[in-house]
Amino acid sequence: MDTRLNKNILWAYFEGRATSIQKQLILEWLQSETNREIFYRMLHEWEKENLQFQPNIEEDFKRLTLQLSEPTPQFSESPLESIHKSPIYKIWIAAASVILLLIGCWWAQDFLLYKTYTTGFGQIQTLRLPDDSRVVLNANSTLQVPRFAFLSNHREVKLSGEAEFSVVHTIDHRRFFVHTPDHLEVEVLGTEFLVYSRGHGSKVALSHGKVKLRHLKHQKSVDIRPGDVITVNVQGHFHLQPQQNITEQVAWKEHRFVFNRTPLIEIARKIQEQFGVTVQIPDSALAMRQLSGNYPATNAEELLQMMTRLLDLQLQRLEESVVVLSEK
Repeated sequence: MDTRLNKNILWAYFEGRATSIQKQLILEWLQSETNREIFYRMLHEWEKENLQFQPNIEEDFKRLTLQLSEPTPQFSESPLESIHKSPIYKIWIAAASVILLLIGCWWAQDFLLYKTYTTGFGQIQTLRLPDDSRVVLNANSTLQVPRFAFLSNHREVKLSGEAEFSVVHTIDHRRFFVHTPDHLEVEVLGTEFLVYSRGHGSKVALSHGKVKLRHLKHQKSVDIRPGDVITVNVQGHFHLQPQQNITEQVAWKEHRFVFNRTPLIEIARKIQEQFGVTVQIPDSALAMRQLSGNYPATNAEELLQMMTRLLDLQLQRLEESVVVLSEK
């Protein structure tokens, strides 16, 4: 055993700064009786230079021997590794995998079974269905058409938004259904009609033919005649308005807006649905102010400018798609 141990190592130990490796060196070095004498001599020398410390030499040596003889601690696995090995983690991973698989299957099924048509804000699109029926899809709307409709004994589409349908009569008298997200089913047989379905309710306006409405969730149904406009609220209640001007209901096909004593709060909602621009009206009295007329507009700016001129209002733009309407 080399009797020449670096003095700095012992000094580091006396001051409590020794590393694990240095402690191991000291333990091996103290196996020699000669080195133990050197240890005491150096400890005495260190104590004279650090008089504030009054050590018990025998106790210190025993404590040193004990500390140095302790096995070097082994690094345990990290918390992350421990979590990964836990049964709960494995169950969670399995459950998450199943959920992702089900979501993937649902999306793939929707993609495989339906062809989807979507319009952006301010966009109107005319579609021809496989049976030659015509659909005019309003802005911010989605229509899903079955890819394998020929395998069914009826025709059906799914609509979220607004569209005008012109349904042709088939030789085999196949019925035509429109389904909306709020569980409304529109059954037709050779007719022209409008279907509107947004988050706050649905509406059906009949131009020609015959339509039967069913609310599948609340088990309600009603037949409507040409000129009828029926609205359905979120609770599934029907409200019939007979003998209406149906052309006003589809004025959006010509980029026109028809208002008949319509509150500004409803016009603001139409602007948001049609163009994706949020119109805030902080004044509740102003929000209920009414407007009538037939106004052409291909974008939100044209409609808003018309409203501000007619009603002498001011417009403040907070963001690109958020404006505030107020009195001057």
